[in-house]
Amino acid sequence: MPRAPLLFAALLLGASSLSAQTSGAGPWSAPEVSLAEATADADRDGIPDRIGETFIVTGVVSAGTGLVRSDRAEVYLQSEGAGLRLLLPPDAPQVFTGDSLSASGTLAFDAGVAQMVAPAFRVADVPPVEPEITSLGELTHSLEGYEGQLVEIIGDVVEVGQAPGSTFLLVLSGKTLVQISAFDARLGEPVALDRFEVGQKVRARGIASQFDPQPPYDGGYVIHPRAPADVRTAGIPPSVLWWSIGGALALLAVAIVGMSFMRREVRRRATLLRESETRYAYLFDAAGDVVLVYEIDGDSEIVEANRASQLAFGLDEEGRKGSKSVGVLDLATDTDASARHLSSARRLGHALDVLEMNTRGGPVPFEVSTRRLALPTGDVFVSVARDVEARRAYETGLLEAMQEAEHAREEAEAAARLKSAILANMSHEIRTPLTAIIGFADVLVDESPAHLRDHAETIRAGGTRLLDTLNSVLDLARLDSENHALVAEPFDAVGSVRQSVSLLAPLAHQKGLTLHLEADTPTVHVRQSSSGLDRIVTNLVGNAIKFTEHGEIRVSVHSADTYFAIRVRDTGIGIDESFLKDLFEPFKQESEGHARSHEGTGLGLAITKRLAERMGGDIRVWSRKSQGSLFEVSLPRIAPGVTATDMAADPAGDGAALPASAPAGWHAPAS
Repeated sequence: MPRAPLLFAALLLGASSLSAQTSGAGPWSAPEVSLAEATADADRDGIPDRIGETFIVTGVVSAGTGLVRSDRAEVYLQSEGAGLRLLLPPDAPQVFTGDSLSASGTLAFDAGVAQMVAPAFRVADVPPVEPEITSLGELTHSLEGYEGQLVEIIGDVVEVGQAPGSTFLLVLSGKTLVQISAFDARLGEPVALDRFEVGQKVRARGIASQFDPQPPYDGGYVIHPRAPADVRTAGIPPSVLWWSIGGALALLAVAIVGMSFMRREVRRRATLLRESETRYAYLFDAAGDVVLVYEIDGDSEIVEANRASQLAFGLDEEGRKGSKSVGVLDLATDTDASARHLSSARRLGHALDVLEMNTRGGPVPFEVSTRRLALPTGDVFVSVARDVEARRAYETGLLEAMQEAEHAREEAEAAARLKSAILANMSHEIRTPLTAIIGFADVLVDESPAHLRDHAETIRAGGTRLLDTLNSVLDLARLDSENHALVAEPFDAVGSVRQSVSLLAPLAHQKGLTLHLEADTPTVHVRQSSSGLDRIVTNLVGNAIKFTEHGEIRVSVHSADTYFAIRVRDTGIGIDESFLKDLFEPFKQESEGHARSHEGTGLGLAITKRLAERMGGDIRVWSRKSQGSLFEVSLPRIAPGVTATDMAADPAGDGAALPASAPAGWHAPAS
């Protein structure tokens, strides 16, 4: 900043003189030059070219009287990237840091530093200003040219010592050795340099100086701090750092081992649960007796019928005749007797009666045993009806089937309880210390020396990846829990998808991929879970970017009267047809083991499928190996349980029916 002309003008207009040497016009008749001109060294011999000349200089005081040393009236003046030492007369008034000062005297040189001895001076009657600090960081060259200026460097302490009348630190900044020296005789609070230790990184601020009495004056660089706060740590002490890294690595190793064990245990329990469900489904359909599952209240509508029921009454597996729902009373010839049977079951939890039922071959008497069954989704009735005439033939098999079904239910509940306990411990016992690991790793990355930074980066990357895996497992568990509800709210689906895609655009661009977003209408007003939709789009587009090395990714939004769909199509590696049936299973990846081609937990698509189902929709996929994949999520515009009157008004006719065709030759999972 060009302060010198302004300050000198202020002095000429009446700034008060604070020097006893201002009488007469002699000192102030000298020519005025800038500090840069006064200290210029055009011939690069280490000595200013204007030594012995008398002139006037103006600048800001960077270190006032006594701040560097109090055994002589020494102050420092700087302006526009140049500095000068002023040795004032012993009886001179005190000068303060930030004062705007003009000095008139003869330029001298002492041990590598330009100075004026006993100059005439005066301070401008203007508010003090904060002197500028030249931040040099880790030095790439020496302090030559910065003498007399306020500078700041960063370096490693290589020696802590004392000299007559001072204490010092020897600091290696870059490849330059600089002495940080604090005089014992100085005004203000002492600067205690012995609080630092060898190997510690420090940030030192002060007046750059030099003590080199021999040509070419290119050594002995010194920085004089003005206050204790001018020298502070720039990192963690090495002893603490090594202990911290060791502890963090040990805790990370324990967390990884624990996580690996729990992941295997969850996968094993999930396999057992699927096997149990498969056995139950087999027993349900293989039972020779009629087995009906139906609602407790209302018309007792049948929701599931086994194979024997389908053959006996002409029902489908969901208990319907064609497209018509069927109540259990519709199957009875005597509806009053059937109603009494259901009333007893509601009141007592079970009932056993002989009822005549209308089969496809005519009325047949059945021994009907009905029990209330508690399921996570709500209580239902399960009725087992056996042809009385064939009772003895089937009695043994039916008893075993019911016992196996009850055992399967208990196994499923036990597995669910174990899963909840494992996940609760994962959240508290692992995520809490893991968050601390990552936070401390962030500090280590910023504060560690260069040769330790890679270790800290490894800790942070491993911890972040482990935390992402843990969060995905917990998200999946929450979606599997009936206590976790998605909140429906009105919003624009197109805008929500656009926002989600835009956040992933930088990741696609980093891989050189083109990311497109299309919509067949500007807005699609829905009442759904906005967070659920965002997670679905983020998972699908993130997977597309992850598994696509070149080409493009197209995201499109389509709308119909009651539904809307999001499609994500990529030109990536595609999915083998044999793997599509397992694509949405947790912890499943086409490429598994240590040699897999892409990292990941195999939870993203499992979470996406559960979100789509919880929001009342479904997800489909078409894929062809080496050509790419197409994922489509169809969702109702009004979430389940929300009435049409709750839906914000939406302009009619903003979308057509949703096409369901796949690219030619691509494969979809078998139903």
